[in-house]
Amino acid sequence: MSARANAAQEIVDYRRSGALPGVEVVDAQNSPREWRILCPDFSVVLFRTWRGGVRVRGGVHGGDPKVLFCNMPGELFVANPHAGPGSFNVITIQPQVLEQCAAEQQPGSLRLDWAGIMLPHSPELHRRFSGFFDIFEPGAAAMQLQSQLLELSELMISDLIQGAHAPRPVSGPPLRAAARMRECLNEEGLHVDLETLAQRAGLSRFQALRAFKQRYGLPPHAYQLCLRMSHARRLLVEGLPAADVALRCGFADQSHFIRHFKRLNGITPLQYARAHMLSSRRNVSEAAARTADATVMSSDR
Repeated sequence: MSARANAAQEIVDYRRSGALPGVEVVDAQNSPREWRILCPDFSVVLFRTWRGGVRVRGGVHGGDPKVLFCNMPGELFVANPHAGPGSFNVITIQPQVLEQCAAEQQPGSLRLDWAGIMLPHSPELHRRFSGFFDIFEPGAAAMQLQSQLLELSELMISDLIQGAHAPRPVSGPPLRAAARMRECLNEEGLHVDLETLAQRAGLSRFQALRAFKQRYGLPPHAYQLCLRMSHARRLLVEGLPAADVALRCGFADQSHFIRHFKRLNGITPLQYARAHMLSSRRNVSEAAARTADATVMSSDR
C-alpha cells in the first residue's frame, strides 16, 4: 500500500510478501515529518539521506547514512530530521522469525539484543540491505526472497547482535547434501522454495543455502533462475507467447519475466523468439539452396 502525506514531496510505501511472513519493509522518500513509532518487532533503519535525532531509551541519538538504527521489540522511538526531508528504508522482523534464523546460524543459545542503538555498518552489510530492499516485492520468487533474507540475517546477527559469533564454514554431510538439492532443483525446481529444498536434503534452511553456494558457486535461487530461463528459451522457440511462458516458468507476470530475461540474456523474449525464427528460416533457405545446387550439378553430369 502507498500513503502520500504530500504528493509533491513525501512518498511512504509499506511492502509485504507471502513468501516471507513476519517481515515488512518500509520505504520513505523525502520525508520531512516527525516519526513516532512503537513497533512490536525487531527493526533496523538504513538511512539513505535522512539525518536527525532519534529519542529512545531515555536519550537522543544521532542518525545519518553512516549508521544503522537498531530498535528492540516494543520500544517507542521519536525521530526528527535536522536538515530537511530525507529518505530511508526500514526492515521489521517478527521475533520468532529472527529467533529461527539465529537458532540455525549460531551455536548454542543466543540472546537477541542489539549491540547498540546506532551502529556503524560495513560495506558488505550495506550492500546486503540494499539488495534485499531492491528485490523485496510480491512478484519476487519465494526462494530468492527466503535466500536473500537468510544471507542478510547472517550479517545482521553476526555484526549487530551482542555476543554473536562469526558463522562457521560448511563441511561434511551438509556439503555432500548439496548434490541432492541440485537434483531436486533439476527435477522440480521451477517452483520449489528454500524450505522445501532444505527438507529434501535434511538440512536447515541456512545449511542448505550455504552448502549449495559453497559447492556450486551460486545460491540455489540463482540456479533456479537459470533453470527457469533455460525452460523459457525452449518454450519461446516452440512459439509460445511471452505471457504464457512467464506463467509456466513461475514468474509473477510478463513484465517481471521480461525484466529478468533481458538482464540475463541481453535481449527481450520477443527479440529472442524473432532471432530464432529468422535463423530457422535462413537455415531452411540455405538447405533448399544446397539441394537446388546439388540437383543442378547432378543434371549437368
